[in-house]
Amino acid sequence: MPTSRRIHRISQTLHQRQLDIVIALDLVHDQHNLSAVLRTADAAGFGRVIWAPDFKKPEEVNPEVSKGAERWVDLKVVDDIKPSLTELRQQGYKIAATHMAREAVDFRTLDWTQPWVVVFGNEHRGCSEATVEMADANIFLPMAGFVQSLNISVAAAVTMYEIQRQRQQVGMYNLNASEEQVRLLYSQWRLVDEELTLDDLWKRPEGPLPPPDQPHKDGRADCPFFKRHHKGFNQQNNL
Repeated sequence: MPTSRRIHRISQTLHQRQLDIVIALDLVHDQHNLSAVLRTADAAGFGRVIWAPDFKKPEEVNPEVSKGAERWVDLKVVDDIKPSLTELRQQGYKIAATHMAREAVDFRTLDWTQPWVVVFGNEHRGCSEATVEMADANIFLPMAGFVQSLNISVAAAVTMYEIQRQRQQVGMYNLNASEEQVRLLYSQWRLVDEELTLDDLWKRPEGPLPPPDQPHKDGRADCPFFKRHHKGFNQQNNL
């Protein structure tokens, strides 16, 4: 049975999820970048990532980087990002492309309280022409030093936390999730496997997180990828 602390944390996270923000990776190829973006998306409260890799057989998510975020973030892998963007636009989303163009604007000037798809392009070439043509806004992160850009996973993290900041200011992280969202995430997160019921989740929990019932356990001990690549950790933990 899940502890009261576990129920509280899952329910709180579920109600804070901002499902009308979608992070899209346009021809991004680095496994580390994808894994880091998933981790930040979960941490910042966003539950949807679309990835169009620039090769036919993409590498798997690296759990040492993602820290298990792939369970909590819906990752959709597509061959071509354009149909996904078209579908989301028809659902009322606007599209922001991280593309340095003459009409590009500081990413902090947009109203991120509206439904947006935020597209980050390839590590070397940036967003594809098709994405730029579809974009409602081109955004950039101001550089005050000599470098011209940030690593994509860092740029995505900075952008996501600005979106979080704007939404927190207007109370969007303090709302009760819709019944549709509760049912969707209950299924998506496979919470029945943790013996949680929908009745545990309908209402946003109040008060602080209950104290743990037992000391924290290093979850890496159960990670096959970590055990394969870190023999010192295996020996230290008798694995």
